[in-house]
Amino acid sequence: MEPQVVTDTEASPKLSVGKRIAFSLVLLFILAVIVELSASLYLRTVKGYDGEHLLQYSFDSYKNILPTPGYADTRGVHHNAVGFRRDGEVALTKPAGTFRIFLMGGSTAFGTGGLWTHIDPKHPVLANDSTIDRYLERYLAAARPDLKFEVINAAIPSTWTHHSFIYLNQSILRYSPDMVLFLDGFNDFYQCTEDHDQFASYVYGERATVIMGEPSLMALVQANGWWIARKSAAAYLAFRTAQSIGAAVNKPRDRAPLDVERCFTTMQRIFPANALTMWRRSAVLLAHEGVQAVFMLQPLLVLDRDRKGLTTVERELYDFNVASWLPGHDEYMRRAAPWVSDTARRTLTPLGGRFLDLTGIFRDAEGQIYTDYAHLTPQGNAILARVVADSITPMVRLAPPAASVLKRP
Repeated sequence: MEPQVVTDTEASPKLSVGKRIAFSLVLLFILAVIVELSASLYLRTVKGYDGEHLLQYSFDSYKNILPTPGYADTRGVHHNAVGFRRDGEVALTKPAGTFRIFLMGGSTAFGTGGLWTHIDPKHPVLANDSTIDRYLERYLAAARPDLKFEVINAAIPSTWTHHSFIYLNQSILRYSPDMVLFLDGFNDFYQCTEDHDQFASYVYGERATVIMGEPSLMALVQANGWWIARKSAAAYLAFRTAQSIGAAVNKPRDRAPLDVERCFTTMQRIFPANALTMWRRSAVLLAHEGVQAVFMLQPLLVLDRDRKGLTTVERELYDFNVASWLPGHDEYMRRAAPWVSDTARRTLTPLGGRFLDLTGIFRDAEGQIYTDYAHLTPQGNAILARVVADSITPMVRLAPPAASVLKRP
């Protein structure tokens, strides 16, 4: 009798299609868990992830975006429960003997870290104790020890001046401020396209517009992508990585020099009708509410390229900045800034607003001031805060309590 040969196929019973699918799904699930945990560990270790808040901003139905309430970056960034960049909460009822100041504006006022970390890796984030508001609070307290000062950072990165006007009406005035500081300039002051409109041209409204607009496949993808990027560390990391790759790959193709004369002439029409209009309306509103208003034109690296103390890193940042723009843009900015300053001063002063041109305050400064085209190092923030403190200290006076017409009962 011949021995029976058992083949591998006969010895191993076949798995049903259903079991193979189930087994594959289990493996995919395990792989997804490993990827998610690995991404979370990486973000916690390298990017300051607190395990809860992946995005530093959230959707706001009036301003489009708001710093995420309760957000924490373990490297030193913290938002309070209403989205102010502040470690503690701010009481609606202002304590007696307190002079309360709100700082508003974009990312420079907020204290965003350097965006070009491949050139300057030292300042990826700025901690809460290194922002303009914190330095200003200390300087004012030293100058006027008879008063308690609260300088509250209500700035929002990427916003324009119309967002500040909305924010004032929406909630800031409910906190009974004595003074509001606006630090603006880069985001919306130097626009020079003929059809520019303060509201319609705001590029960061695109996601909300797509999701809430006409139903489409893109709206579905955006909505689900937005959801998963806020819930999954792996999805968030993939999204940020894709953004970085896109920024590196998508170099400007049209390198035709900017028509400086045309751009400057257009800006002379655009600025008064848009950004300056919002500053003007904010000045009128605050004057009506009995609140002092200080409007500040922010410094920019392109305007400081001839600074004596410019460091090697800042020179590299400037060269990268210029290479990122169309040829002639730096010339345009140098021509536009003085005109913007003069126009803003002449417009706001009769309305009771104080105007500070801060574009030249680093002229004699030594050491690194900029981390990219507009964001500042802790030293830069300290110098700016000192200049502002010296300017506004004579304006500090406690007003008698008054009920704002915008304050809720």
